Amino acid sequence: MALFIRTIIKYILVPIGIIYAAFNKSKDEILILMYHRVDDDVKKELAVTRRDFNWQMNYLYRKGYNVIPMDEAYFRIWEHSIRGKNIVITFDDGYEDYYTNAYPVLKRYGFPSIVYLCPGYIDTDKKYWWDKDEKHARLMQWKHIYGLNQEDLVDFGSHTMTHVDMDKLKKKEFDTELGMSKRLMEDRLNRSIRHFAYPRGIYSKFGEEVLGRYYDTGVLISNGKKIDKECNICNAYTLKRIPILKSDGRYLFIARIKGWLVLEEVIRKFIMLYRTGRRR
Repeated sequence: MALFIRTIIKYILVPIGIIYAAFNKSKDEILILMYHRVDDDVKKELAVTRRDFNWQMNYLYRKGYNVIPMDEAYFRIWEHSIRGKNIVITFDDGYEDYYTNAYPVLKRYGFPSIVYLCPGYIDTDKKYWWDKDEKHARLMQWKHIYGLNQEDLVDFGSHTMTHVDMDKLKKKEFDTELGMSKRLMEDRLNRSIRHFAYPRGIYSKFGEEVLGRYYDTGVLISNGKKIDKECNICNAYTLKRIPILKSDGRYLFIARIKGWLVLEEVIRKFIMLYRTGRRR
């Protein structure tokens, strides 16, 4: 029922977004899509179905979107060379269904992607707190990650060591959560780990300062900076991502990447600010 209500609300918001987008079109931009899971058995909003994911990737392919790796997005921001409609595909948390369900589809279309990992959970029996009641919550093991590490289309980023909210960390804990995550993955994978995703999109000013010691980019959600010609390297640690949800399906996926759900983003940003304020 909750999923149905969310879908209806989004359909109601779309006409307003179409009007807004008509007067605020951006011909040159980079959209960073945020996925978590591709699994038919998981009923939560952060798990899209395999059928919808395949359709969404096919849509990007058919419509000629330029799907680029995060490294290239960073380069274009640095060089002020954002041209055309570009997409970056990201996955958070390192679920096993990325390996089994998502990556085969991405490989079929030749689409690069980046997976933000929490090394403190890999090869352990631990579950994320929101998965305590979830039967289908297996994470990739190092053996899966080693295999993907050989693929040219896959990159990895940090999501902290233990998926802790950035605003809850004490200053002395930042090096552990940000620096240790990077060092551990670089030692394991023998590659540079250059990108970071804020857990739950929760921003921390001090966290941004620490990120500069370790990473080239940091990605948020609706509270991030839109990546267009006005975006510059000063915004590299507060980049906007677009969450793709189960209730989006097909039409609302199109609405998201066309900017027709901008009012929903405003509402989500307000709620996030309110919740963050209450925790302080």
